[in-house]
Amino acid sequence: MRGMGRTSRALLASATAALVPVLVLAPGAAQAAHPGHRGTQDRTVAPLQAISSDSVVDSYGVGIHLNFLDTPYQDAGAVADALSGLGVRHVRDDLFLDSPRQYRAIRTVADRGIGFDLIMGRPDSGGTPADYVRTVADQLPAGAVESLEGANEWDLSGGDGWVDEVRGWQQGLYAAAHANAATRDLPVLSPALAFKWNYTDLGDVSAMADLANAHMYPGGYQPSNQIGAITHAVRQSMPDQPLVTTEAGYTNAMNSSSSHRPVPEDVAGVYLPRLLLEHVARGEQRVYSYELIDSFDDPDQTNVEAHFGLLRHDLSPKPAYTAMRDLLGLLADPGPTFSPGALAVGAEGLPNDARYLLTQQRDGRFVLLLWRDVRIYDPDRQQPLPVTPADVTIRLDVPHDLTVYRPTDGPDLVRERVGTTVPVALDGQVTVVTIDPTDPPAPANLTATPGDGSATLRWKLPPTSAHVTGFEVTRGGGVPVRLPPGARSYTESGLLNGAAYDYTVRTVGADGSSDPVATTVVPATVPTAPGIVKVTPGKGRVTLTWTPADGNGRPVTAYRLTAGGRTMTVGPDARQATVRRLVSGKRLRVTVQARNEMGWGDVAKTRRVRIR
Repeated sequence: MRGMGRTSRALLASATAALVPVLVLAPGAAQAAHPGHRGTQDRTVAPLQAISSDSVVDSYGVGIHLNFLDTPYQDAGAVADALSGLGVRHVRDDLFLDSPRQYRAIRTVADRGIGFDLIMGRPDSGGTPADYVRTVADQLPAGAVESLEGANEWDLSGGDGWVDEVRGWQQGLYAAAHANAATRDLPVLSPALAFKWNYTDLGDVSAMADLANAHMYPGGYQPSNQIGAITHAVRQSMPDQPLVTTEAGYTNAMNSSSSHRPVPEDVAGVYLPRLLLEHVARGEQRVYSYELIDSFDDPDQTNVEAHFGLLRHDLSPKPAYTAMRDLLGLLADPGPTFSPGALAVGAEGLPNDARYLLTQQRDGRFVLLLWRDVRIYDPDRQQPLPVTPADVTIRLDVPHDLTVYRPTDGPDLVRERVGTTVPVALDGQVTVVTIDPTDPPAPANLTATPGDGSATLRWKLPPTSAHVTGFEVTRGGGVPVRLPPGARSYTESGLLNGAAYDYTVRTVGADGSSDPVATTVVPATVPTAPGIVKVTPGKGRVTLTWTPADGNGRPVTAYRLTAGGRTMTVGPDARQATVRRLVSGKRLRVTVQARNEMGWGDVAKTRRVRIR
């Protein structure tokens, strides 16, 4: 946890930090670089900006001690396996001079795609900062090291000159790192101190560091404990640089007399996922939990330094390991950089101590993380603190595939449904809700309108979260016609009036298509004009004889005659009709037209005839 040296036991025995006084984070104390939100009693559905799910995974690291040869860390292969199984991509370790075995171990871990933050010695290490920089440049593979770090908690050294010593070491490290071609692009972290009140004495070191560095142990309390106070203290020496927390975690030494309060393993399994999210929500660049493995075999649980691990001394996983593994697994989404979107989401019944963080993955899935800033354990009395679950309803504006997980309880889903709401029981654990677009819905209200040798299809698209890429219209067994996502109609011409045509329409999405919706249409138009055969005027009347009209795809249902302002309608089988009560002696035209279900057709007209 603290210090560095050739053997681990001597280091850890002399480097135990005292408990930092408790200060629960007050509202407004957090940074606002990431959208980590606080709860309200009710929240309407409104757009919420997401961050990348994978950025949360990338914000997590773990402390290790590859050169502690009298601990389980001596098996670099086992360490690499445990890290890969956890899903972590970053580790923090002390670098030693003249240690070929450690350099081989670093390669073993780095071969798994895991990068190192290296503590680059301290004023009494027997070398110079330049020696450590040359070791990185000459002994370690390119890409294995991600960042370099100044002396670790040198304020614990006890010397009156610790400020000058740590500043001198940091200045030498910064100069040497940026002068060497192999390390000049690696960020240099400021020195982390054991006690927050010592940052004022350390003074401004921003000219000799690229990233701010802090240790933020909650001291057995909820994960948010001390973050605000320590962040404020660190800003006395690093006012503006991005912040990295290189140590944070919980000891499970339940019989320890240390003022650093322990918590049971199951409590740490609840707190560790929250610890990561508390730091991410405040915009920190990374947080390293301390540590991967319980360094020493201490069955009596009296040595506070022997029980910070995610794994026990025999490498068996603690609840914190499996909880972090399952949380990282739900969020991991490596790949090219992308711009996350927003999701219209709300919550009903969200308590004021609730926190939430919305993330998105490259395939469009949103992952909503919810937790409460509550204590589940009293480290002073060593007693559990029951948390009454809050009944919260997550609400969306359109249906999604919704799945609820609780990583501390394991990788299995708790609830799954398709809809616009999902209930969650929010207690002391992190709850994860994955929000996936649904499969594209089938077109709704499909209608087919016949035309003259044509057919027009119209449809609607139901509300959906699916990424609709278009529509496919197919006539019979022909080749589908692809339409853009905004299309809501399709017209085809060149058809035969009176013939029946079968169509299907389906919605096409990014990951599949809907079921087809079918319809049949018979193109048609109004009838042709009847053929006039004979017109016979009489006394106050006129008789017209005609040949039938072509129905143009629909049966003729009636004929209509007009003469002298008078109209009469006869049935479809009529071929002759007489219009009566006309004005004698008047010359006039007689017209006839046919009707079908499409309407009245063209008009046939006679020459003017005189009524007798």
